[in-house]
Amino acid sequence: MIYEYLSHTADVALKVEGASLKELFKNGLKGMNDILKEGFCGKVNRFDSQMTIEITSANRTNLLIDFLSEVLALTNVQKSIYCGVYFCYISDTKLVAQLYGTWFGNFDEDIKGITYHEAYIHRNEDGNLETCIIFDL
Repeated sequence: MIYEYLSHTADVALKVEGASLKELFKNGLKGMNDILKEGFCGKVNRFDSQMTIEITSANRTNLLIDFLSEVLALTNVQKSIYCGVYFCYISDTKLVAQLYGTWFGNFDEDIKGITYHEAYIHRNEDGNLETCIIFDL
């Protein structure tokens, strides 16, 4: 399982897992992009936009939420969905990443924000990293 949508009261809850921190972050990005525009990244054959981001946070859970929040902000400003990511550096508290995006028309869903509520990266029984991310719509 890469990611799974969970029922949540007024927002979208996304359960994400990955074998490594990089994979967890990539799968979180894939899930967020599918909320924004379902299936869009699967059809992309070229990138129109490239951005470099650097984020420092208190811990890996905050780093994930800060990463997704930064990508969401860039998506809104640049009108580009960032389907590709290359992590130049990633640790529990810092990342440097290259984002590759494609311009788009309209969102399927407009994400207003990503909350720290319910997010906590931990190892599940399969040994993968896992967390739940709440997207405010």
